[in-house]
Amino acid sequence: MGLFAPMHPLPVLLLAGLLATGCALLPAAQDGSAPEKAKPKFTSPPKPKREQAVPGPVIEPVAVFTGKVVLVNAPLKYVVIEGVIGRLPPVDLSLNVYRDGQKVGGVIVSNQSRGANFAADISVGEAQVGDTVRSD
Repeated sequence: MGLFAPMHPLPVLLLAGLLATGCALLPAAQDGSAPEKAKPKFTSPPKPKREQAVPGPVIEPVAVFTGKVVLVNAPLKYVVIEGVIGRLPPVDLSLNVYRDGQKVGGVIVSNQSRGANFAADISVGEAQVGDTVRSD
C-alpha cells in the first residue's frame, strides 16, 4: 500500500466530529482575536442540605431471663434455677417453665439467690429437673 491509500469514510467522519465538538466547547473571543486558553473548572459536589432528623422509634433492649431447673421441691412448691451470673431476674418476676418446647408451668422469682442460682415458687403447673425457664 502506498502512502496515500484510500481511507475509509467512517474514521474520517468520527475524527471530524470530534474536532468540531472540541472547537465548539472553546469560548470564542468577543473582539475576534484568538480565544484564551480555557481553564478547567473543578467543582466539588453539592453538599447535602442538613435536614431535621426525624426521630425513629425508640428501641429498648429486652431483658429476657433464661435458666435451667436444677432442683425441685414439690412438697414445698419451689425450684432452684441456674441462670447467668450477674443477670438475675428481679424479685416477683413471673417466668414460664418449658419442657421439650411446651409450656408446662410457671414460677415466681423469690428473693433467695446465690451466685448464678436463684429460687422461685411454683405458681402454675409443674417443673422437673432439666426444664427450661424463661421470661416471655
